[in-house]
Amino acid sequence: MTDTTRTTRVAIIGGGIMGVAAQFQLAENGWTDTILFEKAELTSGSTWHAAGQIAHAVGSRIAGWINKTSIEIYKRVEKETGQSIGWHEVGGFRIATTDDEVDWMKSIMGVGRLLDLPMELVGPEEVTKGNPFYKVDDVKAAVQTFEDGHIDPSGVTMALAAATRARGAIIERHNRVIGASRKGDMWLLRTEKGDVLAEHVVIAAGSYANQVGEWFGLKIPSVSCLHHYLVTDTVPEFLDRPELPVMRDNAFGGYIRQEQKSGLIGIYEGHVCPTVWEMPQGAPWAAENELFEADYDSIGDFLMVAFDKMPILAELGIKRVVRGAITHTPDGGMLVGPSGAPNIWLSCGSSIGLAWGGGAGKVLADWMVHGATEINTRSMDPRRYGDFSTDHFIVERTKDEFMRRHDTPCPGKQFHSLRPLNKHPLYDRLAASGAVFGEVAGWERPRYFGKVGEVEQIGWGHQNWHANAMAEAKATREGAGVIDLCAFAQFEIIGRDAGKLLDRLSANRIPAKDGSIGLCHLLTEQGRFETEITIWRISEGRYFTGSPIARANPDFAWMQSQMQPGEDVTLINRTNDWGMLALSGPASRAILSQATDADLSNAAFRWLSGQEIDVFGVPCYALRVAFTGELGWELHLPLDRIAEVYDKLHEDGAAHGLVDLGGYAFNGLRMEKAYRASGELTTDIGMFDVGLDRFFRSEGRDFIGKEAALAAKDHVGWELLYCEVHSDHIDVHGGEAVLLDGAPVGLTTSGGYGYTVRKSLAFVFVRKGTPRSGLSVLLLNQEYPLTVLDEPAFDPDNLRPRQDA
Repeated sequence: MTDTTRTTRVAIIGGGIMGVAAQFQLAENGWTDTILFEKAELTSGSTWHAAGQIAHAVGSRIAGWINKTSIEIYKRVEKETGQSIGWHEVGGFRIATTDDEVDWMKSIMGVGRLLDLPMELVGPEEVTKGNPFYKVDDVKAAVQTFEDGHIDPSGVTMALAAATRARGAIIERHNRVIGASRKGDMWLLRTEKGDVLAEHVVIAAGSYANQVGEWFGLKIPSVSCLHHYLVTDTVPEFLDRPELPVMRDNAFGGYIRQEQKSGLIGIYEGHVCPTVWEMPQGAPWAAENELFEADYDSIGDFLMVAFDKMPILAELGIKRVVRGAITHTPDGGMLVGPSGAPNIWLSCGSSIGLAWGGGAGKVLADWMVHGATEINTRSMDPRRYGDFSTDHFIVERTKDEFMRRHDTPCPGKQFHSLRPLNKHPLYDRLAASGAVFGEVAGWERPRYFGKVGEVEQIGWGHQNWHANAMAEAKATREGAGVIDLCAFAQFEIIGRDAGKLLDRLSANRIPAKDGSIGLCHLLTEQGRFETEITIWRISEGRYFTGSPIARANPDFAWMQSQMQPGEDVTLINRTNDWGMLALSGPASRAILSQATDADLSNAAFRWLSGQEIDVFGVPCYALRVAFTGELGWELHLPLDRIAEVYDKLHEDGAAHGLVDLGGYAFNGLRMEKAYRASGELTTDIGMFDVGLDRFFRSEGRDFIGKEAALAAKDHVGWELLYCEVHSDHIDVHGGEAVLLDGAPVGLTTSGGYGYTVRKSLAFVFVRKGTPRSGLSVLLLNQEYPLTVLDEPAFDPDNLRPRQDA
């Protein structure tokens, strides 16, 4: 122990692939004043026992980008250091045995086109050519990849460590961090070999992340789950032949590959999820290179299917069983980025560490050094979890994720555990009306209305609920619809300097007149989207705003973080106590007029304004806006009064054709009006990319991101287009490849069916300067022509929201 306190720019806790890759990428970006602390040897937690597969056949652009980036980094480091990473570029097959899986394979082909990943959609004959030992009796299709494979976990980690040390960064093995506290603007870490002051801390502690997070006041949603893989005796058929590709097959929930001259079988049990070291306690500090006893009872049925798929393995002995702890999160995505605590960053919760490590390290380093990532990473943002993430939720939902990770990821797929997690007062009423719910940030929100107890059919094309959503949308356009939006973030900002704070955050001028509403975009220092909010000026020094429920914590924290010392500002988060009903349609004024004494005429209650009014005697914040593009009002009010307002709206609205509106119809109405949503406003994009120039008001004022946005204005790389998709049975879900003459030139962001215009609609990003004619979108590996629309498909003159009849 030494009495000298060292200082460093970044302290990294954890020496597995996630921590070492993060430190390497920080050094690549010029941050070499870093120290990585590992309590034992590098890789001695979970990294060392990983099977090491890295796949290209994945279901999303971000997953494909992460894996591709990892491989590229690992190969480059091997070349630089001369240290072998044990890379076996054998390719692979992802097998489909059901119709839904075939559709998934087709969707994967779009990811390959977007990222220039060599792959082909093949039949059973090609599978047999690639692996003559694999039974293909039930194989309907497969994605064959060529430039992926498996890697040596220790080899690649040591190569990264060598490259990092060569750049001047420090790695300290056998030095455990034992605690932390805040000291001024720095973090004081207590280690077994002395104290260290760090400006930034990266928690890459794997199975120890829970207890490490507690030092910083964090609840890290990561659970250690046990995963088996087995290595057989030598396979005679493997002698004197090229190495086999990696086989992935949901039929047994895992993978089969060659390990030298043996077979390796990995199993993810679909009926049980054994966990260990459950939070908040986490892994014991003494654990090192920990493995657990095999449980053949839990994997037996799956193992028999695997043997049936590859019979040459069935009669061999098992010479090694690896059952180790791997971290998982409740939604399966890793935790990479800002934690919410000042200068505490996460790079953990990774269930596919070797495939994700290099890409995750780049994401983290870009975020830390440059303040932005080159790709949209909201699915990895640790702050995506809200107050609903209790210890019980984190453990039980993670078990659900583990058991369902080899389910076919059809659009609409939902978790079933702990449902409903949060039941607001309208839940039982909506269920009794036939609501089929989807979970949004822990809240239940109706997707559509059908029969009581109906189970949603999921898949890529139009499903059984398509007719229900069409009826809801049509009724709203002709009469009125009310949608439950209780799952919505709601904030009040009050105080003498409230307007000053909001003006400093917003790219648009905030409303200057009492009662006015403005659409405002909050930018990062790099001029990209932080979030979009609607600001209502109630009175001087009093404002109300809202944003999507998934952004409740990040948006509130962002506003708090920008408050300056001495400012008279109070932020009130009403999200958990207030709800919202959105009433819209041409009959909405007639319905609401029966509920209030307020004058709802255009003269007294203009479009894009708000008032405090009583609705059926309940005080409400009423905002005259509607995301459906109709005449309408948002009614914000306390949750404990919302049921009586909902009931009476239906009583009075029945004569006007009032219907309940679900999320699918709501999205269709949104698409008909070409309203941008979160899919278009991502962290890798700025306002000029998406054509929101009219909401960027920089004259005579300063705000966060202004200079960066203006500097990038003439270098905008992307252009957002609004399009009709010429399809009558399938819609865009987001992330599909956009093609020009067969070559990828962009991707979709969001889409849906316009139920009242009878068109499939989509937003797409293409490279600026791309011709507008000849575009197509790749849906399930089939091209569908796109027609670029210069105006909304419905009410292009925007007359309906302003009507006074």
